[in-house]
Amino acid sequence: MAKVVSLSVLLLSALAFARVSAVITLDMPIGARQLGMGEAGVALGDDGNSLYYNPAGLAFSPLANEWELSKEGKFTALAARNRRGFLTRNEVWAGTLNGILHFDGQIWRENVAIPLEGNAKLRDVVRTFIGSETSLDSISGVVRAYNGIKTLNEEELLVEVKIPFSVVIKDTVTALLYETRTEKLWVGTSKGLFRFDGKGFKDFAQEFGTKKITAIANQGATLWIGTDNGLFAYRNGVFEQRGAVLPSQKITSIAWHEIRKELYVGVDSAGIARLIPKQNDGDKDKWSVFALEDGIMDLSPRAIAIDSSGHIWAAHKEGLSHFNLRRWEQVRFEKNEVYSITVSEKGAIWIGTEKGVWSYLPEYATPSGRKSETEMNRAEDTQGQWNHYHTGNGLVSNTVWNVLALGNDLWLSTVAGIERYHAAQNQVAFFYEKLLPVLNIPDLYHIYTGVTFPLGDWGTWGLFVNFISFGETFVSDEINLEQEGSSFNSSETVVGLSYGTKLNKNWGLGLSFKFFYSALSSGAALNEPDATTASYAIDIGVLGRDLFGFNGFRFGAVLANIGPNVYYVEKSNNYPIPLTWRFGLSYDLIKLPDHRITLNTDYSRMAIYENSKGEAEPFYISAWKSWFYPETAESGDKTLNKFKKTFQEGILSLGAEYVYAGTIALRAGYLHDKIGSRQELDIGLGVMLSDMLQLDIASVQNVSSLEGVRDGQMRFAGLFRF
Repeated sequence: MAKVVSLSVLLLSALAFARVSAVITLDMPIGARQLGMGEAGVALGDDGNSLYYNPAGLAFSPLANEWELSKEGKFTALAARNRRGFLTRNEVWAGTLNGILHFDGQIWRENVAIPLEGNAKLRDVVRTFIGSETSLDSISGVVRAYNGIKTLNEEELLVEVKIPFSVVIKDTVTALLYETRTEKLWVGTSKGLFRFDGKGFKDFAQEFGTKKITAIANQGATLWIGTDNGLFAYRNGVFEQRGAVLPSQKITSIAWHEIRKELYVGVDSAGIARLIPKQNDGDKDKWSVFALEDGIMDLSPRAIAIDSSGHIWAAHKEGLSHFNLRRWEQVRFEKNEVYSITVSEKGAIWIGTEKGVWSYLPEYATPSGRKSETEMNRAEDTQGQWNHYHTGNGLVSNTVWNVLALGNDLWLSTVAGIERYHAAQNQVAFFYEKLLPVLNIPDLYHIYTGVTFPLGDWGTWGLFVNFISFGETFVSDEINLEQEGSSFNSSETVVGLSYGTKLNKNWGLGLSFKFFYSALSSGAALNEPDATTASYAIDIGVLGRDLFGFNGFRFGAVLANIGPNVYYVEKSNNYPIPLTWRFGLSYDLIKLPDHRITLNTDYSRMAIYENSKGEAEPFYISAWKSWFYPETAESGDKTLNKFKKTFQEGILSLGAEYVYAGTIALRAGYLHDKIGSRQELDIGLGVMLSDMLQLDIASVQNVSSLEGVRDGQMRFAGLFRF
């Protein structure tokens, strides 16, 4: 006979949230973010850990491609700062009827925060910002009030000054350009031209006047400026009027053709002008004009874009003119009005219209099409893929004034405001915790990794692995315990495949198919049959958001671990897997530019019901009968008391998350499990290093009168997006 010093048995009793079920790894929560909020995550559904908590989260952004209204208001122009790098975020600038706004990759801002360096005072920073002494005192007073400064002592304590853009830009913004080479923003308004370098503005009224700016484009160190009274080039601090020979001086749009080294200019009532700029001061510009007889749609182009193949696209009121480097052709939009056009990095043409936004991926922009172009076997220009987005499939408003392609995302200014097509990134989630620290066993741990992949408009799918090592078990002879025996490792592994998709704008559905293997003992070591089992389980979840007219209010529900009973040694001695109901609520209590507070609560309960023979009923019976026949009920209990005990058999989680400026997150949570005699306080910290990387840590603190085996347990996790 053998005697087993069974660590597995100890761990099963210590870890078991399901007192009558097997394969606890199926119900083992993950993610340091959620675990820092009392293990509440069913209604969050916004990161790669949703694969465990609620697969319906895969239906929505940021895990799935989705349209969203980013900012309400009236917007007149868009520009982007495309930043590439590990710790960077893309930025967007938007023009309004009375100024500009800045999206820093996380939130929209109407101001810029400038640190006070050295002996600099608020007045010094304001002087640099407005670039002038004019009205310095009055503007400084406005900035003091904006920062809540009432006394000199309060001003002395300032470490940074927030200055609203509106102290300089007050008029309707008519054109925007972010110049990547110099990292400066050019702002054209109805009354002149401005440049912003991050700390201050330069007003070009003295050098350039107060012309209405209609378009801005750059060619290396040269800036091209279109106005309602002429085309100008700005280089080395000097403005020079160009195109005086054009039949009209009202410029509508500008686009620089880097491949052909040509400038294409939309001229109101005259067509599309092409300029080959002079190379030296003694040379002359070479102009030509495309008119109706050349094949363009009309003489008043509204916008011009040039794609990666060098084709020229012009937006007109009734459609598009396309120059394929051989001839002009027309694409008409029946009973629709076209306002704008842009080109994405992948070569798609995006067109803003009165009836939504259209995308067109020409055949020549696809890999096969580029090959044909290289082989001089050009495909027909009419070939390609068209897509249409409107209020029926994502947009809030159909009227699209401006279109901006930024990376994989698309930004629109519409009647509703700034709308964003958020192209979801792949996400990789990883998690590690050392279990039961009071036991100090190095090979007792829990790890998880999951990855999600968006499927365009079809939703998102994901893969995950959840693994627990129960440590090493030693076996020795019961007569001679000092004699060296054998050992084996106990572990459980769950591998899952998940998918989530939208049911409508506010509701999503998710499914997870899980396959598991549980090895609690080795027959080779015990001289008995192996205590192992393998089977499958299914999770079904729903997630609703912005419910009952409350933005940021979410509800989630999951029936997890639907599957057959399992056995380890004998079929007659089988166990149910932990069939579990999970419900969650989440609400964004505060959502400001620099501050966000989210409240979360989950309630989970085992849904196992045994019949009179002590056998667990199938899931479709246990899922509802377990609510009416609690395990702790006694004969003679009244209905109200039964429902009270039913609720007490579940686990209640409460949590909150505070995020500052989209970079630092503080979390706290409370978990109450009456039947399991657990009362735990969880605290957590998260750091969002960029759009790509997030790191999280959480800790468990026991607050019950009983000794907590998880007291001091640390959790570590991260999210990587690519």
